[in-house]
Amino acid sequence: MVDRLSNATGVLGALKHLQSASRELSTAETRLSSGLRVSRARDDATAYHSAAIMRGQGGSLSAVTLSLSRAESISDTAIAAAEKMMKQLGEMKATAAQAMSGGITDDQRAQFNKQYQDQMATLQAFVRNASFDDANTLDGSRPNGVSFIADAEASQTVTLAGRNLMPGASVIIAPPSTTALNNTQSAADTHALLDQSIQNVGQQLTEMGAERRRIDAQKGFVTRLADALAAGVGRMVDTDVAAESALIQALQIKQELAASSIGIANAAPQALLQLFR
Repeated sequence: MVDRLSNATGVLGALKHLQSASRELSTAETRLSSGLRVSRARDDATAYHSAAIMRGQGGSLSAVTLSLSRAESISDTAIAAAEKMMKQLGEMKATAAQAMSGGITDDQRAQFNKQYQDQMATLQAFVRNASFDDANTLDGSRPNGVSFIADAEASQTVTLAGRNLMPGASVIIAPPSTTALNNTQSAADTHALLDQSIQNVGQQLTEMGAERRRIDAQKGFVTRLADALAAGVGRMVDTDVAAESALIQALQIKQELAASSIGIANAAPQALLQLFR
């Protein structure tokens, strides 16, 4: 600790070195504690400006990722419902096949007809409940489908097609009739309609699977792009922890040496005066 300073040239020079080392040490400690090499425009105007632009792009890509995640959820909900409908149609087809027999009693036919109506009600419920975030692409309520932004500029979109899988429409052509199994011929006609409906739903599932894969591919691309932007920002403005730690140690030694130099320079005039006593 230096109690007093003389104004000798050597002392003033050592003091300047001490002040410089202290400023550099403070700056290095700030970089290390904040984790940022460039935290203000005055640190590096070019890097600061570029990083700000890239952060803005990263924010836009985060919004795109959220949009595509919503698309995934809506698509998954629709596919799950369509798969359940395929299974339900198979069970309804089996019921119709049993009702095609001419050797059953009227009571048995009535039971088959009731069973078919219950199955039809369940099928309709699958379609109505295939909704996520108030978006249902299977009940015919969205003929133009649902579109989602796919890039940071919102110039590209991915679209989930709108479909109508309600019974009696163009995909499930078996109508919700109360007389579907009333006699052998009606049961045979219903059986044929159900068979075609199963094929139609299968085709729709194929198309829905292709839509889902496109969403996966786009989301994967956006995620990789966002990661690349984040890494680029990091390379421009983040602190190199190892380098800063080494620099701090060096500056601490420099600071100690400067303080020692002040002590030595401060004592030199006193030692000279002793020669004249």
